[in-house]
Amino acid sequence: MNFEPTTEQKILREAVGRFVAKNCPLNDVRRWDRDGEFPEAVHRAMAEAGYPAMMVPEAYGGLGSPMSDCVIVYEELARPSVDFATRLALISWGSMILADFASEELKQEILPRVVSGDVKLSFSLTEPNSGSDAASLQTRARKDGDDWVLTGQKLFSSGSDAKDNMIIVAVRTDPSAPKHRGISLFLVPNDAPNLTIRRLETVGRKIVGLNEIFFDEVRVPQRYLIGEVNQGWKYVTRHLERERITLAANYLGSATSAVNDAVAYAREREQFGQPIGSFQSIAHMLADMATELEAARWMTAMAAWRYDQKLPCAKEASMAKLFVSEMLGRVTSMGMQILGGHAYTTDHDMQRHWRDARNATVGGGTSQVQRSLIAREIGL
Repeated sequence: MNFEPTTEQKILREAVGRFVAKNCPLNDVRRWDRDGEFPEAVHRAMAEAGYPAMMVPEAYGGLGSPMSDCVIVYEELARPSVDFATRLALISWGSMILADFASEELKQEILPRVVSGDVKLSFSLTEPNSGSDAASLQTRARKDGDDWVLTGQKLFSSGSDAKDNMIIVAVRTDPSAPKHRGISLFLVPNDAPNLTIRRLETVGRKIVGLNEIFFDEVRVPQRYLIGEVNQGWKYVTRHLERERITLAANYLGSATSAVNDAVAYAREREQFGQPIGSFQSIAHMLADMATELEAARWMTAMAAWRYDQKLPCAKEASMAKLFVSEMLGRVTSMGMQILGGHAYTTDHDMQRHWRDARNATVGGGTSQVQRSLIAREIGL
């Protein structure tokens, strides 16, 4: 077991770092956060750099990269804002579901266009009355001739309003079946007739954004059914480990920036005639932040390694997601304290990392759900 990065992985990290410096300058990131905008030019640049291709199998024009490589890309893209990595993560989750379960016709239609950047993907599961109990969803689809007709509402749908985005939507196709057995997945263009998307006003995560979606008799062709009818829950749960490792990597990148910014500020800011980092109270806070960050990096690397080795990793993936998401909350809160009044202004980026961190322990499975999963994995 060796987690030391290979030469190729070091080159990859350096390349993504250059990409971020060129395409995500902090003044622009602040503006995109303020305006609630994910710039199309950044997505195009990501496609040209080959990042979406890493998430798509080789059979459909992608690279099918190992998780340990993808983790590097997520972490580096998340440094200016976790939302840049989120956009890629949404593509990854969608691509994996399509590659594993969609018809060959649908794979050939969509996945090469994901690689080229012409199609984005997102996933929509949560509803106003189904969050952690996701399988209790009530959005429905009924067969009508050669089409399916969707009716209902989704909530907290990340990135679904993006240009050229297609949404993988979980709906109930058999209301009489037990809740986990009557769910199907459909691919729905976000500009379909009778579909309405409303961007939510949120505390953070403003660049990719969270959305509310209304399906008012939205008609979807049969070929956009993913896999078999009523098998959707199995498809949703197939890649949960990948999702949790990805989220851990995303949060790791944001936390790295928060810690680095706090250290830099503590070296520069002087009070009582000396840098504040020379005071033990501040130095110990920074030491704790650095230690938690390092622990998070190793937990994420371990989970990714086990995933690549095709070893059981449900426990490790949940542990990584739990620890890194809560670590992000802790280090950004300490960062806000270290920067003091300056942290409360938009002249510094700490407040954005802090705002974005508040979603980390909720989205993608709450900390409470992760703890329950880990408890089950250790035999409780």
